Amino acid sequence: MRHATKRALLSAAACSALLAGSLAAAPAALAAGSASGLGFGLSPHWSNVKIGAGGFITGVVYNPTQPGLAYLRTDIGGLYRWDAFGQNWIPLLDWTGFNDWNQLGVESVATSPLHPNRVWAAVGEYADSWNSVNKGAILRSDDYGAHWKTTQLPILLGANDQGRDSGERLAVDPNDDDILYFASRNDGLWKSTDGGATWAQDAAFPDLGSNSTSGLQFVTFDQTEKHRRGTPTRHIVVGDADKSALYETTDGGQTWSAVAGGPGTIPIKAQFAANGSLYVVYDQITGPYWMGTGKLYKFAKGSTAAAVTSPADVSPPPSSNWYGYDGLAVDPENPNTVIVSTNDRWNPIDTLYRSTDGGATWQDVSASTSLDISDSPYLAWGATPKFGWWIGAVAIDPFDSNHVVYGTGATLYGTYNLGAMDSGGTVTFSSKAARGIEETAINDLLVPRGTSSCKLISAVGDLGGFCHTSLTKSPATGMSANPILSSGTGLAQSADGSLIARVGYGSNNQFGAYSTDGGSTWTPFTKPATTTSGGGKVAVSADGKTIVWSAGDTSNAGSGTSYSADDGQTWTAVSGLPAGLTPVADAVDSAVFYAIDGTNGTFYKSTDGGHTFTSTATSFSGGNNTQVKATPGKAGELWLSGLDDGLFHSADGGATWTKVGSASSSYTLGFGKAAPWSKYLTLYQVGVVGGVTGVFMSTDDAASWHRINSDAQNWGWTGQAITGDPNDFGRVYLATNGRGIQTVDVAPLGLSF
Repeated sequence: MRHATKRALLSAAACSALLAGSLAAAPAALAAGSASGLGFGLSPHWSNVKIGAGGFITGVVYNPTQPGLAYLRTDIGGLYRWDAFGQNWIPLLDWTGFNDWNQLGVESVATSPLHPNRVWAAVGEYADSWNSVNKGAILRSDDYGAHWKTTQLPILLGANDQGRDSGERLAVDPNDDDILYFASRNDGLWKSTDGGATWAQDAAFPDLGSNSTSGLQFVTFDQTEKHRRGTPTRHIVVGDADKSALYETTDGGQTWSAVAGGPGTIPIKAQFAANGSLYVVYDQITGPYWMGTGKLYKFAKGSTAAAVTSPADVSPPPSSNWYGYDGLAVDPENPNTVIVSTNDRWNPIDTLYRSTDGGATWQDVSASTSLDISDSPYLAWGATPKFGWWIGAVAIDPFDSNHVVYGTGATLYGTYNLGAMDSGGTVTFSSKAARGIEETAINDLLVPRGTSSCKLISAVGDLGGFCHTSLTKSPATGMSANPILSSGTGLAQSADGSLIARVGYGSNNQFGAYSTDGGSTWTPFTKPATTTSGGGKVAVSADGKTIVWSAGDTSNAGSGTSYSADDGQTWTAVSGLPAGLTPVADAVDSAVFYAIDGTNGTFYKSTDGGHTFTSTATSFSGGNNTQVKATPGKAGELWLSGLDDGLFHSADGGATWTKVGSASSSYTLGFGKAAPWSKYLTLYQVGVVGGVTGVFMSTDDAASWHRINSDAQNWGWTGQAITGDPNDFGRVYLATNGRGIQTVDVAPLGLSF
């Protein structure tokens, strides 16, 4: 009863503060939207088409002093704050710009116990050489993440690299929140003494970097040290993957020494208990892939000269067969209650182990659990839902020991009755804990033409894709079956929507399928002889009688392009088209297909149903994302997007091209229903107009553009796909790389173009 009461008692001051944090960004968003020319000074209100999480949850951090305050980080989908009132997660980094996509990867987060309004995030997706120009940054906020200030770092971060579930790498001193440490991958330990405004490498730390993407794994402060505010904590522990060692300081970072003992493998997570014990997770390899044999060690509280001592192996049932331990949570109110997760244990599935006696004995939490996936029914994958895989995060609410959440490779589960297992009862974990999280990477979008129960069809990385019959409910099945694809990569339909095709990566030589009922049901393709891997892009002729499939990409040995005249049951290799290019069908002439090689500007065209392609040199050279788009209902009318130097238009099947002067850059383009006052289809694009990068619409055939997003809603890189609704003027769908499918209906705002 004590825990339940504490959870319910959120102070009036805390309530007011959280509300202020939730609403503080609203005026800025409205002001930015008022310049878009959409009437009445209103900003279009974008929202997610609901899938429900969908990606890897890499960390959950509770604030230890303010009830109901927690932050959740993702590898490519930004940072979220828990809204205790609305019982959902609020995205905090949607303002991230197109060219700043790197900052949607959150490697670590820290929240201050002294001033709970203060929060910091270490952002940057990749610590690899190809990403060398996109350095990491530390974001800081004094209003719960409603507004941020940025400090650029001269180093790379790796929120989507191996080891992204380690940590927390960023930590704030619980006794002096002007002091923060960041454990970097390549460049040693970094320290700030002014609340995160400025940072410098800590020269006192013994490992200054080894040019490895593993590097330091975490920083943790001894929470048992209680000083007067402003007196720094003296005892700090850091995990080092390069040296497979723990380091600690007992003098506030002036000197560091290696901690004796342990299994000799990599320490990836650590947490102090309220009695001074230190629990450390070790693995042979940093997660989430191939972690090797995992161990959990417990260090006792020692003297000042030996701050942690007497290491003991308190691991749950032996980890073997190349799976490790990962998620770690110690109950702040019960120092002997510990939860640790397995990771990369595919047979059986990953689980949580719980001990209430300091690691002496363990219980398998999944053995006492039922799963409620009613909020995200796709998690059944056409079978019985699994407890989870890639469990890299677990957290215990510091104000309610029965409230526990754990993150998987696809969602966040939560329970409020963990204690039921102590009396032999059933613990119910629910995916409702993930409400508000949308962190999928979308590869393609399609609105079915004609009669269909599907409002929207998507090709989604890691999840395959879906038929959405409702934009506000998670799909129950959709394209998760027949065949199940690990990632959907391409979609296409005939001019009347009578045939829809989808392709992606799968198993058992099933990489694609077709539908004749608008995407409700599917029949698998056979595998073309030209491909061994699937994936790629697909086109369907205007009459639906020919499918052209370019599988894989130019770097994939299994790539190849084939055509089929019998709904994908037999395939013939295409002649004259290089591997990895995207085929596009003419919107009227069923014999004509197009493609372009954006790296060298070569334009390809077929006039015999995709059997053979001929090439024409052009002056275009825009990179790998160059896209040819065929205007629905018009033979030979094409648009060329995905270019840094503009948007181009052709009315003669690509024989000649005209640069459209209204857009200085265009990254992706789509079509929607014409406005009531216009004879042209509505065009939607992500591009640069008037020096502003954003999402735009045009009702006058690209003569002018009107911005339909605000500075508060950018979602990083959005150059993959955009489409309007052919049945509903003003409705548009946008693919993001980590923030799911965004949608808006601008028509009700009262347009004043």
